[in-house]
Amino acid sequence: MKVIIPIAGHGTRLLPHTKNRQKCLLPVAGKPVIDHILEPLIKQGFNDIILITGHLENQVKKYVTKFDAKFIFIRQPEALGLGHAVNLGLENSEEPVLIQLGDVIYDINFSEFCKSETHTIAVDVVPDPERFGIVEIEKDEIIRVLEKPKNPPSNLGIIGLYYIKNQRSLLKSIQFLVENNITTNNEIQLADAFQRMIDSGEKIVHRKIASWYDCGIPDTFLSTNSALLVPSGKILDGSTILEPVAIGENCHITNSTIGPNVTVMSGAIIEDSIIKDSIVLWNARIIRRTIDHTIIEEGRP
Repeated sequence: MKVIIPIAGHGTRLLPHTKNRQKCLLPVAGKPVIDHILEPLIKQGFNDIILITGHLENQVKKYVTKFDAKFIFIRQPEALGLGHAVNLGLENSEEPVLIQLGDVIYDINFSEFCKSETHTIAVDVVPDPERFGIVEIEKDEIIRVLEKPKNPPSNLGIIGLYYIKNQRSLLKSIQFLVENNITTNNEIQLADAFQRMIDSGEKIVHRKIASWYDCGIPDTFLSTNSALLVPSGKILDGSTILEPVAIGENCHITNSTIGPNVTVMSGAIIEDSIIKDSIVLWNARIIRRTIDHTIIEEGRP
């Protein structure tokens, strides 16, 4: 089964870190988000992958060559919305497809998720529903889909994983939105396409998933980092490690306390500092600082 992963966005909510690095290549728990996404998919046999690219696409193309999978790259020339991005990867076919957003990590059995008899949207109760697409349900069926409403009618958020039983159904729905210039917040939205499918009589069910990790904004990037870190077993002469941490190659760390819940990427220099609950990007330089709950900007190699 094919998997569509949209990763075209500029990651504006994660600036300045996404100015020169694609958002999906920013790290949590010691490795880029895209590793956490692709590794379980490929391990479970989902190795036919369409990446919808845009911002800094060449970084992604070069990086994913390390994975044993078949990749197709489709560029979204303009930021016209998630629905538009997904549409680029769909085929006029009755074959199923799995869609996974490029800023969410899942710890699930994808094969089980794709055994549904009909279209399925993954959902969970979220604390900030205005930041998510929202569904309203009757029994298992979804009766209403809203894109980031200002006054959410529920807190059951769409968490970025979709099983589409028949690609043609979603393709026709999105194309109707495009042809009739139906937008929300000036973009072609996937939520609007699902609502059109429902209004046309298609059945879409929800599946509640608790094991997911959001990498959409700085706060959730840091909470995901904390959730996924495991003890490293690192020992640093002259410094203190408070597990869990992940420390990359060629780091220079002296007279400092690192952790808990800290990722330090390769090439970082840390001296006389205390760092906890943070992500230190590649080649960062931290001297005589106390840092808590922060993503530290990338330095020059």
